[in-house]
Amino acid sequence: MRILVTGATGFIGRTLVLRALTDRAVGEVVAPVRSPEKLRAQLAREGLRDHGKLRVIKAEAPRWDLREVGAVDRVVHCAGVLFGRTREEYFRVNVDGTLDLLRQLPGNPRVVVLSSQSAGGPTPAGHHAKKLDHPDRPISWYGESKSRMEAAVREAGHHDVFFVRAPMVLGPGDRATLPLFQMVRGKVWTKPGLKPKHFSWVSSDDLADAIDAWFHRGAGELGVAHVTSPGTISDADLMLTAARVSGGKGVLLPVPQTLLKPVAFASKFIPAIGEKVPSLTPDRAREIWADRWVIDPEPFHEATGWHGRATLEDTLARTLAWFQREGLV
Repeated sequence: MRILVTGATGFIGRTLVLRALTDRAVGEVVAPVRSPEKLRAQLAREGLRDHGKLRVIKAEAPRWDLREVGAVDRVVHCAGVLFGRTREEYFRVNVDGTLDLLRQLPGNPRVVVLSSQSAGGPTPAGHHAKKLDHPDRPISWYGESKSRMEAAVREAGHHDVFFVRAPMVLGPGDRATLPLFQMVRGKVWTKPGLKPKHFSWVSSDDLADAIDAWFHRGAGELGVAHVTSPGTISDADLMLTAARVSGGKGVLLPVPQTLLKPVAFASKFIPAIGEKVPSLTPDRAREIWADRWVIDPEPFHEATGWHGRATLEDTLARTLAWFQREGLV
């Protein structure tokens, strides 16, 4: 079996490539990336050098060049813009880039496209969890681009494409949580909002298992689904668990959101702020202000029989170990 994974230098894409390289059912992993050198360096740090099953080609969104790829059996499309500076950047890569990739795929492979719960927006008021039949109400350019991407693929008539709307993804290799681990090394841990915020989440291992479960058992009319690890967590849970696995001792300090909004606005003009804390870019910060991002994974469970198994503490402990190995904390 041949599998193509985009976004292989990113957190989730690299996780899937590493998983596929150890899967005996996979004969070749094709990884189109902007920088083959970067991917090879990343894999070398994971103990993999010149793996015989890996074929790296130079290609990137939004104009893919897959002429050298040949037919593949499965595709997992992870490449996209998470923290852009303009609405046009999100749509150019996340929408146009996905359509261009699907147009170029030879044969008729089964395709999983990594979308996001941001495409649907926060949990509606008065509901415990956002369901698939709730209207999409994205509140960021990123979420709008993911929602439009899903619709554009359907309009184009591409067959056998399944969209995974993942929540916050945690695990080794996730640099987005680096500011969290850096903060809990101090004495005061600030969180936006005086009230608790609640989230669904998924570990990178659970997400990889869920994608594999879809390829093996997914069927029926379900074309999009939420995938989560067990349980709902709060922002305080996330910080206190990160502190516990780090051995940090400090005080959790809720901060009125009005005090952080000027920081998010300043990141538009001071790139260093956005680079240090990507979630505080003006667009993505809109998602921070919502109090509930909980989603319903039951349709996926019913379609595949799969359930997540990861715990928050184990996932964050392994993430910390990765940061320590990389010399980042």
